This record gives sequence, structure tokens and C-alpha cells, in this order.
Amino acid sequence: MEALTVADVGVERFNNDHQRLLFYIIEFNRLAERFHERKPLEEEWDPIDAIFPRLEKYTQEHFQAEEELMRQHKYPLLEQHIEQHQQLIRHLQQLKMDVTNRQAAAITRLESFLLDWLTTHINQDDRQYQGCFQLAETRRISERALFNEMIAADQLQRLIDLSASNVVLLDLRTESEQEEGIIWGSRLFPCDHNLINRQDTEPFRRSFNARFKPDLFDPDLWYVLICRSGPRAAIALEQFQQHNLQACELIGGIQEWLRQALPLVGKEQAR
Repeated sequence: MEALTVADVGVERFNNDHQRLLFYIIEFNRLAERFHERKPLEEEWDPIDAIFPRLEKYTQEHFQAEEELMRQHKYPLLEQHIEQHQQLIRHLQQLKMDVTNRQAAAITRLESFLLDWLTTHINQDDRQYQGCFQLAETRRISERALFNEMIAADQLQRLIDLSASNVVLLDLRTESEQEEGIIWGSRLFPCDHNLINRQDTEPFRRSFNARFKPDLFDPDLWYVLICRSGPRAAIALEQFQQHNLQACELIGGIQEWLRQALPLVGKEQAR
């Protein structure tokens, strides 16, 4: 038998479930090989019978969790996916009946059924929802951040983990501050600031206003404005909002990011 693999569907829980099913398939195929040429003896049916409780538990728990997540995220192929699950369950029930009746041919049919389950339902049908749930989570985080005009460090890290393509991190600190480290993937937009008296924000305001050009920014993207601790990002946010650009500020800036032990990287890893 060729080496079997299972597709990454983009949801860790479901990937783990699919790996468990793959284990069942491999072990059952190994068991069934001896019966390609002969019918099982009566005591040899027991390990064949034993696969059905595992598969039934798998379908009950996995299908229910998968369908519930799809409902939550209004997955467009939900009804089609539910019907596929029901077909798999009906087919499994029929095979269980055939095995219970000791039909030797049912062993080969069960092998084929399990392989088709893997290659068609998981590696093709389930793979269609790859990315859909991450996109929904990205949307929830971004909508909340834009509504509140700010985003927390842990939520921003989650967006980075999700590789959110519609989010731009805009680092507004001075070049010397950026040399100390940036959040991975940030776009550098250095502006002057009074580093001796940080409460004096006028140097930053003048520098930012001189550099800021609305047509440099994409209205279809949303921008996370980053400074050292927050005041500069709040000034920049006013300009973004005045020009109908989607933006929010990182709560507490780089200082809060570091307080939560989140990583910085070198400037060479800027976008």
C-alpha cells in the first residue's frame, strides 16, 4: 500500500482528528491484508468488529464539532458538507451490518470505504474550508479593534499568527528607536520625536503631518499604529480617521508588547 497522508485543513483540532482516522485506516489495512485470499476464522472477526465503535465515536464527535464551527462562521458549503457526513454514516452503518453478518467481501469494501474517506472527503472536501475559519477570526478581531480604535498586544500577536493579509503594522517611532527592535513584518514610517522630553509631542506631530499623504495608504487595508507607549499613535490615528482610512493603535505600544514577553526582531524583517 502506498504511503498515506492527510491534508492540512487549517484547524488544529480537525487535523488531529484526521490523523487519528489515518491511524485507524493504516491499522485496519494491515489487519485486513491476511483476508484478501481467505475468509476470516470466527475468532478473527473480533478485531474487525472492534473498528466500528471507534469509527462511530469519531463520526459523532468530529462531525458534530466540524458542523458547529461551520455554522458559527456561516461556511457557505455547510449543507453540502452535512450531507457528505450523513452519507458516510449511512455507508458505515451498512458495512457494520455486513460485517456482523460475516460477509467476507465486506472487509474489502470497508478498506475501500476508509481509503475513499481519506482521499476524497478529508483531502479534498475538508480541504476546501482551509483558511475560512482563520479569516473569520481575523475579521472579528479587526472589527473589534477598529470599533474601539485600539488593539491589545495579545490580539495583534494572534493576527500575526494567522498571517492576516489585510493588516499592516505601521511603526511610527524614530529610526533610533526602531534600531532597538520592531514587531515582525512592520512597515517602518519613522517620524521625529523629542526623546528627551517624551511628553512634548509637537515635534512628532509636525514630522508626521509632513510625511503623511493619504494616497500612500490603501483604504481596503487596516493599519495598526505603533509607537513606544501610545501618545504618538493616537495623534496619527486622528489623521487616518479624518481621511477615512481604517486604523487603530496598539494599546501601550512597544512597551506593553515587551511587558507581555512578546518578541521583537531586527529592522531587516520589516515589510
